[in-house]
Amino acid sequence: MTKEQFDGFGPMEQQIIMTRCREMGTRIEEFSYEDAVRLGIGVNRFKAIIGKDITTRPAKSDEEIEREEQQGILESFLRTVPARYRDADLSKDFHATFIEDLRKGQSAIVVGGNGIGKTRLAWALAQAWKREVPRCTVRIVKGAALLSEVKSIEGDWYRYIETEYGKCDHLFIDEIDKIKGSEADWMLLTYLIDYRYEWMRQTVVMGNCSKEETLNLIGQSSYSRLSGDGARAYSLSGTDKRRQDYRERCFA
Repeated sequence: MTKEQFDGFGPMEQQIIMTRCREMGTRIEEFSYEDAVRLGIGVNRFKAIIGKDITTRPAKSDEEIEREEQQGILESFLRTVPARYRDADLSKDFHATFIEDLRKGQSAIVVGGNGIGKTRLAWALAQAWKREVPRCTVRIVKGAALLSEVKSIEGDWYRYIETEYGKCDHLFIDEIDKIKGSEADWMLLTYLIDYRYEWMRQTVVMGNCSKEETLNLIGQSSYSRLSGDGARAYSLSGTDKRRQDYRERCFA
């Protein structure tokens, strides 16, 4: 790609191309049509600016392009998975009967002690969904971080919640018991749960507490919506795997 061709792209597309080249250790001149497809840059726009002779490979079918786009989406998501949870796998980590309900998209409350695998479960489910349907959207966020993010923006908090957290296919709100917010903060959370309930989108609330404590935290209204599709509050049990792994490393 020449400098003139690069200048034909918009600022956002230029930033995407430069970031990709830095990651690959290549020059912008070497950026190819296949790279554009993997990054989700508009194919027609790319052809119009660069021309079809950018690659010597045969033209690809729509199915091949779609597969490459989905593979790019999956790879981009996997890079966002925290290192500790990249090996999370439903087949080897979890065998509880309720996992299938969550996998089908049922909302739920999942509670239990520290280190028994609630967050790992969320990331295992997320990776399973993305491998099956790369275009599905999954968000895993700690409750306190969600509220802090929302309150840091200027403007309509409720509209921001709808846009950023209300429309994704699967949402996990982790560490619900760590929220030390005001009544207004809990109203924002209630609004989010209610919005997702109305649009029939999965919401899973997780916490290091009992079912009763979670119910007191989120309120009867939110609990009713989370269980409105037949979901229940599930309590995980077991030993603290964090301490167990630490001991094994220390005495290995």
